Amino acid sequence: MGLIRGSVIPDMLPSHVHDIGTATCLFCPYGAGVEPGDRLYMYDEKTVFGRRQRERLVEVKAVKQFRSTGRVITLDLVMLSPEELERIVADSELEVEALLAHRPGTATYDDKRPPQVVYFEPCDEDDTTGSHTRPGAAISLDSKPQNRHESALERMFGRLFKGKKPTAH
Repeated sequence: MGLIRGSVIPDMLPSHVHDIGTATCLFCPYGAGVEPGDRLYMYDEKTVFGRRQRERLVEVKAVKQFRSTGRVITLDLVMLSPEELERIVADSELEVEALLAHRPGTATYDDKRPPQVVYFEPCDEDDTTGSHTRPGAAISLDSKPQNRHESALERMFGRLFKGKKPTAH
């Protein structure tokens, strides 16, 4: 994780969200180091393009302290509603059991960096990485004809119809 202009404010949230288009919060098991009003990037990794990361600039609206007893979860000492718990679980790609198990006294809990839930809003509706290119205008490795790799069938028929001699690869 990089830093913004050498400051101690991170430039990205510490872990990924399920979908940058719909996420509104993120569970950070070891804190996030951000405050309301900070602008930083969130990212996801599950896309239709495989595992390519997408980013989106967001503004932090609230940071709430997370606590679990193993049976009850609270944010800033207020019990969580089932709807809010479902939203945190969905946006953070976690299971409810994982949130319940993240409590003081377990091996995964760090007392010096308590868990938080960060709430955020996108800074602009049209600021995702993919929205800055028009369909068909993106530059890729195969945008130049010399970089396009032909299939074996295309090479074979290409030689037959064009009279090309085979080349060694």
